[in-house]
Amino acid sequence: LLKLSPEFTAEISLPGVLSAVADAARAGRPPTVQALVALGQTEKFARAFVERLGYLLRLRQAGILREAGPFDDLKEGMYLCNATDEHEARQVLEQDPLYRAGFIEPEFTLRRWHVAIE
Repeated sequence: LLKLSPEFTAEISLPGVLSAVADAARAGRPPTVQALVALGQTEKFARAFVERLGYLLRLRQAGILREAGPFDDLKEGMYLCNATDEHEARQVLEQDPLYRAGFIEPEFTLRRWHVAIE
């Protein structure tokens, strides 16, 4: 579980942002910085966010990331990963461009999950 910074929550909750991100992700690419700025995001956040979405899409293509996204309150989020161990799972978050930029809080929770039905 990830704790999103108040700045992250403010930027992601702008009208149209979640739809733009979901549409672009379905197309296999991140949205453009310009598209996010046009929706009201700051350029600094939009650049880091686009870099992050590209990072997550690469993880998905590599078979590491299964799902990712925020919870309804937009204060927390979650990654569901195919990680071989805790170190690999920790690296997924610690290499996230938004984590590195401080838009995701440094404390997070890793939990091992056993798939019962796929």
